[in-house]
Amino acid sequence: MALKFGFWSEQETQVGQSYARRLHELVDEVRLAEKVGFDCVALSEQHVALGGISSSAPEVVFGYLAAVTSRVKLRSAVTLMPQRINHALRSAERMAVTDILSHGRVEFYAGRANTTIAMRAFNVDPGETLAQMEEGMALIKKSMREDIFTFEGKYYQIPPRMLVPKPLQKPHPVLGIAATSDRSHGWAGAEGLAVMSSNIYQGWEIQEKLLNTYRKAWKRDEQGSLYRPRAGIPLFFGIGATDQKAKDDYAEPLMHYARISTDAYPRLAKLADDYAYMSESVPAMERAANDWDYLLNHSATTVCGSPDTVIRQIEKFEALGIDEVLLHLDSVNHDKIMEAIDMVGRYVIPHFNDKNNVVRPTEEILGEIRAMRPQK
Repeated sequence: MALKFGFWSEQETQVGQSYARRLHELVDEVRLAEKVGFDCVALSEQHVALGGISSSAPEVVFGYLAAVTSRVKLRSAVTLMPQRINHALRSAERMAVTDILSHGRVEFYAGRANTTIAMRAFNVDPGETLAQMEEGMALIKKSMREDIFTFEGKYYQIPPRMLVPKPLQKPHPVLGIAATSDRSHGWAGAEGLAVMSSNIYQGWEIQEKLLNTYRKAWKRDEQGSLYRPRAGIPLFFGIGATDQKAKDDYAEPLMHYARISTDAYPRLAKLADDYAYMSESVPAMERAANDWDYLLNHSATTVCGSPDTVIRQIEKFEALGIDEVLLHLDSVNHDKIMEAIDMVGRYVIPHFNDKNNVVRPTEEILGEIRAMRPQK
């Protein structure tokens, strides 16, 4: 099965630029990504974020994108499941409506929330986010699979009701979660969910272990949408005409992102037992934020270089047996993002998905032709 490619954005806006303009730029990026062969568009959900990350209402953006695209999957990456941020039944309703308007192109990936700034803004108890995510996913499944349903849980108690409307995809769109812990990978597999897997900068060995945990736990949900495991990896990404050009353009933004994206993890590790595992990743996070060689070659999170280098790097992830990569195209200005999307579509995606249509050197082809001639 061909490796799938996703375009993943947090709608990051550069200092001195307009949030409003950035949102319209994102639409242009998505339309180009669809044109050049990306399989899905994945939008993050972040609230009251400091700095430029501004993807506070991805479900609204998806409603717009449904009308201006025709092929790419529209994926939440991720919908935050604490009850005070998103009631699970409201998430199901929004998912169903967008699925209808997009003619069946929605994919729903959930997450717990990983920033204290958002949790405190919504009065979320860090000790309850995991349980609320798991119970919320159970409610979403039931509301979509059953005509009239009831639900009785710790956080949700719903009398006989009907989800109106139901999604176009039956029994429902692909469901998955973002996972960084061994426990969440195992839970996703046991529930028959897709997984977006991250090792939090801890490296290849940890990444492989997490994927193995997911696959070993996999059990098909007979009422679900997936017939086999589906594992994807989000990759922080940069590309340029040469390795040096890519490094010049992207090294500092990628290292800066490593610093800000995991800033809350040490605090979260102290706030609740369910986040305690994050403390193990702190040394790796600190190294990734300050050591370019570690970030690029050893953290198993980052791809950056010329098209040929990017291809070789992604092949290492492909060797882990993953189904898709989500390229985080952010942290630089709109022109560079558009250039990166075009280069991925022009050079990288065809290498993995359409090799017999990729132009090769004449001498290489002649060598194969000569080797196939009858030997005298």
